[in-house]
Amino acid sequence: MNIIIYAKYYFTSRLTVGGFAQVLYTLQNSMSGSENTVAEVIGDFFARQWPLLLIGTLAYIALLLVYIYNKQGILKTKFDPAKFTQTLKGGIIVLLCLMISVDTFQGIALYEMLGIGEYQASLGKESDLYEKYYVDANTTEIKFPEKKRNLIYILCESMEQSYTDTKEGGGFKKSLIPELTKLAKENTDFSAKDDKNLNGGLTPGNTVWTIAGIAAQSMAIPLNIGNGEFNRNFEDSSQFMPTVQGLGDILEDEGYHNYFMCGSDAAFAGRKNYYEQHGNYQIFDYNTAKKDGIIDDDYYVFWGYEDKKLFQYAKKELTDIAKNDQPFNFTMLTVDTHFQDGYKCPDCPDEFDSQYENVIKCSDHKVAEFVKWCQKQDFYKDTTIVIAGDHQSMDGFVAEAVPDDFTRKTFFTVINGPEYKLNRTREYSTMDIFPTILESLGATIQGSRLGLGTSLYSETPTLIELLGYDELNRQMSYTSKFYNEVIMSGDESKMPKKEGEEEQQPQEEQQVVQAPTAQEYQANRDNFSDSNYVWTPPVYNEPVYNEPVYNEPSYTPPAQDTGTDNPGDSGTTTPPSTGGDSGTTTPPSTGEDSGSTTPPSTGGDSGTTTPPSSGGDSGSTTPPSTGGDSGTTTPPSTGGDSGGTTPPSTGGDSGTTQSAPTE
Repeated sequence: MNIIIYAKYYFTSRLTVGGFAQVLYTLQNSMSGSENTVAEVIGDFFARQWPLLLIGTLAYIALLLVYIYNKQGILKTKFDPAKFTQTLKGGIIVLLCLMISVDTFQGIALYEMLGIGEYQASLGKESDLYEKYYVDANTTEIKFPEKKRNLIYILCESMEQSYTDTKEGGGFKKSLIPELTKLAKENTDFSAKDDKNLNGGLTPGNTVWTIAGIAAQSMAIPLNIGNGEFNRNFEDSSQFMPTVQGLGDILEDEGYHNYFMCGSDAAFAGRKNYYEQHGNYQIFDYNTAKKDGIIDDDYYVFWGYEDKKLFQYAKKELTDIAKNDQPFNFTMLTVDTHFQDGYKCPDCPDEFDSQYENVIKCSDHKVAEFVKWCQKQDFYKDTTIVIAGDHQSMDGFVAEAVPDDFTRKTFFTVINGPEYKLNRTREYSTMDIFPTILESLGATIQGSRLGLGTSLYSETPTLIELLGYDELNRQMSYTSKFYNEVIMSGDESKMPKKEGEEEQQPQEEQQVVQAPTAQEYQANRDNFSDSNYVWTPPVYNEPVYNEPVYNEPSYTPPAQDTGTDNPGDSGTTTPPSTGGDSGTTTPPSTGEDSGSTTPPSTGGDSGTTTPPSSGGDSGSTTPPSTGGDSGTTTPPSTGGDSGGTTPPSTGGDSGTTQSAPTE
């Protein structure tokens, strides 16, 4: 009962979670680096519950001793021992039922508060969100400029747009982040020019804790885990979404060197595994800080070391990194604003009543101060700086401090990036940050979309603008076969094919072609003179002959107006030529259209029965030819479309059935 009561208190007043999947992920992953938090929770449990624990323990011991002593006859009472034992048993059973009832009541409340029922219900529903809207970065054309821009990407722990004051669209009477708000409004927060409110990103689905926020912002997908056969902990040798192309993968392919720095053990929650598998990041964390002399070997505060030392470490490494010719992506994650209450360093002000507010204000100044340092460096002119909150704060203080109807959003801004030319305030999620970062570096993305995200620089609507937040949030919580098989488990056979990939496959399986016969060569000798001509041998099928239908050969009388014998249009019979339309019977030619019966030719359309040609479509049985379209049926050909049984030909359109001509 005590555990249930404290858990209910902890998940409402001390911590807010975005869904039961977050709890499952935390339970099945590495807790390395969070030992202090675990110790604080256990200590807080005993500090809050000790009266009930003491009373309950003493009452249990007293009842047990009374029962034992009475049964042994040691306890002397004026009651009959047998009846007293029965009464004592009944009392214990009543007490037990009472405790079970209290536990059940409190357990149901905890069950509903954690969203366990909603989580289970979501597993029974399927979504086609990915089939409709997922854009695979592996098959999307992404073009970078010749001159690559560097990226400094600051992931601020639990940093929200909500921390600004109500005059600027926040949830507090006095802004906790005045310097970051100023930076965002002076640069790009993806709002309309006349919109004075600070814009921010929403966090739908499973994007509401640190590693899930990282996946959302660098892959544009949620982190749907903890169910059935797709459970995994993303540690050590586990494959972290192996087929998905993330920000680090793309930048590495473009010649970038990737770095990740944090003030805790990078292995916590699979972060190290994620970054090493997707972009081959060089890791700087609590362990490397000791090796590099940033902190002493026995130094440990909060989650490792505080942000003041983190920014000192970052300045040191960036100074060396910038000396290289290779473009870089330097990603860092702050920690001071983590729940519970944050870490109050000596620089934190005492401006507000709560420690957490003072820590947020301190972090605001430290991040802005680091940006100002970057702006003074030589590398800044070729560098884009992105500042983003990894997710909404889990500290229960924030949920209690902002109005109940306030929509909380994460902080996001781009500094020294391209101009935001859309005069409207974007509604977006943290998944839209992925393609936005790439385009902030000067890259262009075919369709402006990657994963479930949309570049905020583009006219293309985000999924929130298209579907609405509630619908997107609902669809992201449902089960997706595509997500489980392709994204989570990496089944490459289920991956979408690149455009034209399937068409290329049959060409790879082509057999060696046979050489043309003498007759075929003669019929195509003009084509063979072209070095780019590719010979396609006729496919000989055993012809199926029905009872032949004999038609009188058609004949077009000479036109009254005739020209001369040249490749133009002729109204009379002409000898072999290389062009024109013919109104009468002609010998072999390479011309265009023929109005009468013609012997073998390499061109034209024929209005009557023709011998072998190599033209287009055939309406019936035709012999080999190289010519154009025929108004009657001709012998075998290999060309075009056939309306009936045809031996091989290379040409002709034929309108009627005709046996081999005698001409």
